[in-house]
Amino acid sequence: MVALRKWAAALAAGFSLTLIAQPSLAHDASTDTHAGHAMPMDVADGMSGMSGIASGAGAKAVRAAKAPLATGAAFDAQHRLWVAWVEGQHVVVAHSSHADKTGRTLSPPVVVNAMPEPIYTSAENRPKIAASPDAKAIYVTWSMPLDAPYTGMVRFSRSIDGGATWSVPATVHGDRQPITHRFDSLIVDGQGRIFVAWIDKRDLTAAKRAGRPYDGAAVYYAVSTDGGQSFQPERKVADHTCECCRIALALDNEGRVQAMWRNVFDGQIRDHALAVLPADPREAVVPIRATFSGWHMEACPEHGPALAITPDGVRHMAWFSVVNGRADIYYSRLDANGKPIGEPWAFGDTGKPDEQASHAALIAQGKTLWLAWKDFDGDTMRLMLRRSDDEGAHWSAPRMLAQTAGGSDNPQLLEDAGRVYLSWRTQNDGYMLVPAGEGNQ
Repeated sequence: MVALRKWAAALAAGFSLTLIAQPSLAHDASTDTHAGHAMPMDVADGMSGMSGIASGAGAKAVRAAKAPLATGAAFDAQHRLWVAWVEGQHVVVAHSSHADKTGRTLSPPVVVNAMPEPIYTSAENRPKIAASPDAKAIYVTWSMPLDAPYTGMVRFSRSIDGGATWSVPATVHGDRQPITHRFDSLIVDGQGRIFVAWIDKRDLTAAKRAGRPYDGAAVYYAVSTDGGQSFQPERKVADHTCECCRIALALDNEGRVQAMWRNVFDGQIRDHALAVLPADPREAVVPIRATFSGWHMEACPEHGPALAITPDGVRHMAWFSVVNGRADIYYSRLDANGKPIGEPWAFGDTGKPDEQASHAALIAQGKTLWLAWKDFDGDTMRLMLRRSDDEGAHWSAPRMLAQTAGGSDNPQLLEDAGRVYLSWRTQNDGYMLVPAGEGNQ
């Protein structure tokens, strides 16, 4: 453990958190507790791709290593930013401090799993991090691959001392077959209950043994009501789901957790479905269809949806599909009763046939919605943003917040103290926390 602590402390020198100011989206940095996130550093072994300010031959050598870019981030109730990523066979976590109210530095990274283990690191299956409502506990989940391809276990660890130490990782689900349990998602509700959902192939395995057909995988979830000390037995949400698309989780106006996933409907139609995930195991899980593109696809596109819910109960969704022959990312709405509102809209369409939008993030802040995505023009990956101030009826023109010519993680939208931020990590520029706009009303 001593060696691990020394190694983790050394990693701090290789992490930079850069806040990018956008002239068109400028706000008063003196009132922004996270303005100017950055850590002066030297490039350290094992932190390739995390440096936003390194330069020279050393930086080039580090970037050439192409470390995994998958990074999870979250704010807690005390306005600390928590960041989780993978170094080798370890999940590591760093956070902004109480003492530094400007949020300009992060703590030395701390190793979560003292014993090394393999970890999935794709952008669709990155480590997740979340805080308890009182900020006294921090939770991390990830997917651990097994020996056979496409197999894994969903892992969980918590810290109850401000990220200084972490519990021995536990497997969330009772089923321990060497099959798919991966693409985990994590959320904490207002009562502090922890929800973890994932893609699971136990039903496919059982069907094969019985000689029965079975399309896709299934979605399962488990709930902890004691702050992560234990999890209730997992419950199935739905059969016949996509095998490798991430699951979106969001809290609704009643404080319930809702999940959205890509489903495999009859005829290999890969549209999406929604369900409330009850904390009480006596309550039924009732999935409903959420999108209606009719996209026939014989394989998983590895492109999960985004979900946000406004106070009126409307579900706002961003998802990748092919609609009328066009492959794009679309925005659509379902009202509180499950009725579609309007038609799907290709919000990433720039009118340029050589550009491709992908991997959207979505967040609601009262009646205001923020929609972010990646846009690739053949040479450069751009981070784009739109905003709606009327619950999705109208949207601003797209704005570019950042760009890179190298590899990048998928964007994540975060909210803290009335402001919205984009969390993004690139191979060339490291980790960035980008303010979404002035005031974020």
